[in-house]
Amino acid sequence: MMQNQSDDRLARERDFHNDRFGAVEARKEDTFYFAAEAAVVAYWKLVRQTTAGKDVLEYGCSNGQSSMRLAPSAKHISGIDISDVAIAQAKAEAARRSISNVSFSVGNAEKMDFPPASFDVVFGSGILHHLNLEEALTEIRRVLRPSGRAIFFEPLGHNPAINLYRRRTPEARTVDEHPLLKSDFSIVGQHFSRYDLQFFGLSTLASLPFRTLAAGRAIRAVGERVDNLLLKIPGLKWQAWIVVMVLEA
Repeated sequence: MMQNQSDDRLARERDFHNDRFGAVEARKEDTFYFAAEAAVVAYWKLVRQTTAGKDVLEYGCSNGQSSMRLAPSAKHISGIDISDVAIAQAKAEAARRSISNVSFSVGNAEKMDFPPASFDVVFGSGILHHLNLEEALTEIRRVLRPSGRAIFFEPLGHNPAINLYRRRTPEARTVDEHPLLKSDFSIVGQHFSRYDLQFFGLSTLASLPFRTLAAGRAIRAVGERVDNLLLKIPGLKWQAWIVVMVLEA
């Protein structure tokens, strides 16, 4: 019964993301990342620094754009995703651009085909909250080499205002996703010797109504400065929208 439930969940995720990558128009929700620009910058700085010259796995690679962006500096990048539509797009684009040090495959992130200790770095954006966290972290730890690192960009699930929006827009996400909670990090600690968390997206959410205006970036910058103070407060930081995670094997 448990296996059937897991298979059904993975099928729902595959179908949702196949529809997403087959769509012509961008999702409205993607515009909200305007308020998370500081998180995106921090995440990419870590990913670039950590993957240079390394064997890398992009965990949930979607259409491969991130992997191809890193190809000039990484040794080799493997990308897996549950969406066969996304992987077909990734392979076609890599071939079109003659990028030889990337490879993409359809795969189950909770049960990967890679041998143990295959990678120096694993990275992914918005992937862990779609998965069974225990199974996902077990697999990530398995494929990492000693002293390897994993870097993730993930949504958090404590902020009441954000959760209200999520409840009102169920069509924008799968029924199985679960933004991470403080309690989930006890699981992280069971699999990794050390982890570091950076929190983003609290005051900056107020900039969203102004994102198309000339003043939008200035308003966001003020929010970022406020967040630099507020998100250092132990209880308040869990009200953030985004966490950037660095996990050490």
